[in-house]
Amino acid sequence: MDRMFAALPRRHVLGYGMASLAFAKAAFGQAAANGDFEPLPAQIKVTPQQLLIDVRVNEKGPFRFVVDTGADRSVIAEDLAEALHLPMGKMVMVQGIIQAVQAKSVPVAVLQFGSVIRDNLQMPVLPRKMVQADGYLGLDAIGLHRVVFDFKHRTMKIIEPRSIWFLDKRGSNNETQLAASGYSGHLRSVECFVDGVSTVAFIDSGAEVSVGNGPLQRELLKLNPGYAGVRDIELIGVTGGTSIGRVVKVNTILLGNLEFSGCELAIADLDVFNIWDLADKPALLIGLNFLREFATVSVDYGRHEYRLNLSSNNGWVNRKRT
Repeated sequence: MDRMFAALPRRHVLGYGMASLAFAKAAFGQAAANGDFEPLPAQIKVTPQQLLIDVRVNEKGPFRFVVDTGADRSVIAEDLAEALHLPMGKMVMVQGIIQAVQAKSVPVAVLQFGSVIRDNLQMPVLPRKMVQADGYLGLDAIGLHRVVFDFKHRTMKIIEPRSIWFLDKRGSNNETQLAASGYSGHLRSVECFVDGVSTVAFIDSGAEVSVGNGPLQRELLKLNPGYAGVRDIELIGVTGGTSIGRVVKVNTILLGNLEFSGCELAIADLDVFNIWDLADKPALLIGLNFLREFATVSVDYGRHEYRLNLSSNNGWVNRKRT
């Protein structure tokens, strides 16, 4: 299924479920003139664009949903659930970046996006002022398939995973493949090094920026006290509450045979690291500011792999010679 990306105002998902940050502008989504990231602002408030896809709910629609590879559950906006006359059911807990909130849930018999059909989902309901979209697709909907973000042509595909017998191990000259392990859609790769520190990395298409956890910073501090950070930023959660993150400048991030240079990370012990069982080891959430530098990004849940295809005009990521 090919769908055009669309702008999603005032919404930015980070982490599990409703975990969210907002930005007044894209903090460092564009490469600076010298090839480095643009610096993070002092406060993270209101959101940049998100990626949306057409979804039919109980054969009605289409409606516009965010595709979030970091969210365990799919969510529907309260006003849409009411318009579709979905009966409110049991209360469920929705985990946010700062705090968890309780929300009612509704039964959805059929959720369809392109040729993919998921049935009998119990979806949490949140006010549109929180979701700022008709809803979003989490791992309970997409976790059996292959999600391909085509940033070059601004289209998206959610299709069947590659066969495990597919023998293309290297891909094209511009494509890097990363083996990923994990369960319940929580794919993570160990082929990542942040200034030499072995780090577990995972892709979160709902996150605008990339975030490292406390254990990663502590390992970096063993190398150099300069990794204490350059300034603080305020992180604002869509489910309420705020948290302070620390901006850290790193020289090199190796992801497979790709080399990212001159980038700033937000350091924060977000709930997503607990939910993905990564709270006690160096970990890196790879957000859209990294992903947009590629022509295409594929997350293959069936084959357990990431595929990253370099854009021809990127400014701060290069193929490292091996």
